[in-house]
Amino acid sequence: MDLKDLMSERARRSVRGHFPDTAATVTHNFDQGMPAPETYPFEELKAYEARVLDQEGVAACSYWGFPGGRAEMEYGFAGLRDEISRFLQTRDGFEHGRAGVIVGAGSANVLSLAAHGFLNPGDGAIVEESSFPYMVAYMRSTGADVRTAPIQDDGMDIDAVEARLKAFRAEGVRPKMIYTIPTYQVPTGTVMSLEKRKRLLALAEAYDLIIVEDNCYYELWYDAPPPPSLLSLDRTGRVIQSDSMSKMLAPGVRTGWMSGPPALIDVLASVRQDLGHSQLIGHTLAAWMADGKLKPHLDSVRPLYRRKRDVVAAALDARCAKFVTYRKPTGGIFFWLELAPEVDGPAVREALARDGIACRPGEQLSSLADAKQFLRMSFLQVSERELERGVALLGRALAGNLRPVAEKV
Repeated sequence: MDLKDLMSERARRSVRGHFPDTAATVTHNFDQGMPAPETYPFEELKAYEARVLDQEGVAACSYWGFPGGRAEMEYGFAGLRDEISRFLQTRDGFEHGRAGVIVGAGSANVLSLAAHGFLNPGDGAIVEESSFPYMVAYMRSTGADVRTAPIQDDGMDIDAVEARLKAFRAEGVRPKMIYTIPTYQVPTGTVMSLEKRKRLLALAEAYDLIIVEDNCYYELWYDAPPPPSLLSLDRTGRVIQSDSMSKMLAPGVRTGWMSGPPALIDVLASVRQDLGHSQLIGHTLAAWMADGKLKPHLDSVRPLYRRKRDVVAAALDARCAKFVTYRKPTGGIFFWLELAPEVDGPAVREALARDGIACRPGEQLSSLADAKQFLRMSFLQVSERELERGVALLGRALAGNLRPVAEKV
C-alpha cells in the first residue's frame, strides 16, 4: 500500500513534528506555549464543576441547553458567551453581546472557522512572515493566495502590507483577509504600535477586507498594558478577534472564542461541523467568570510570569550572549532566539534533544530564508529553579556546535 499516494494534500503538508525524535526524556520543556502549571486553579475548577453538575445536571452534559437552545451547537453555551461579551465590553468596548461571540475548542478551532468561512481558492490573504503555523496552514488549505509581510520592531510592516494589496489588485486577485498577531506576536514577541494599528484598519476599509486579530496573549503583559486592541479601535465592523482561556487559565480547558460583528460571527458558525464546544466546560467557566474570578487570576499570574521572564533573560545574558540575540519580551510566553552565524542551528537542536531540552525550531514558525537559525523558547511551564539549568544546557549546546563563519545559512 502506497500510503503517501492515498494521503490528501492537506495531510502531506501537515505542520506536525516540531522537534527531532529522540529516546531522551524531555526534562526542560521550552517547546509548548502554555501558562505556568502552578497557576492552574485546580481547586476552584473542581468546585465550580461540582456546583454546575449539582445545580444544572443534565443541562450541563447535553449537546445544548437553555437559554441558547440548539444554536449552542454552533455558537457555544449562551451563558459563557454572555460572560465573555461582558469581559470584552470592559476591555474593548464590545457592544454586540453574545451574538458577537462564538466559542470553540481553543483559539485554533475558531481560527480554522475564520479561514474556511471567508477564503475561497484564489482569494488574496496576508500574514506575518513569522506566525502561528496552524492558522497559516488553515488559510493555505482553502486554496487562497497567501503572501507574507515582514515584521519590524513595532510590529507588522504596514508599508509591505499595502504593497501586497496593490499587487493583488494589479493581478486581479480579490484580497479578503489579513491575519495578524499584533500584541506579543508569535514567535517574535513584537507589539504593533498604535499608529500601525490605525493604518492597518484604514487599509482594511480601503480594500474592503477583514482583519483576523489573534489576541490570545493580550492579557499576559509584564511591564505595562499593551495598546488598544484592533477590535476596540475598529469603527467599520471589519475586525474579528480570537482569544483563549487556554493561555489565560490552562490549556486543558480547550476553550477559545472569536468575537466581532454578529454578521461576521454567523459566517464562522455556518461552516462549523464539530457539533460544538463542551457544554460541561462551558457551564463551568461561565460560573467561574460570573463570580468575578478572571481578573484576580490574571492579576496574580503576571508578577510570577514577569519574574520568570527576568530569570531567563539574565541566564541568556550570562550563558548564551556570544551565540544568540533576542528581544526581551514585554508580554506573552516566548523568547525568539536568533543564533549567531557560526552556530549550526540544526546540530544545536539535535544536541538539545539528546540533553532533554525541547525548543521550537524556527522553520516551523517562519518563512524566513534563515529560519533554521532561530529557536522559539517558551518559559512559563518550567519551574523557576530549573530555568537557569535549562538555559545553561542551551549554552553548552550552542558552544559545542559551531562552524566556520564562511558557512553562513
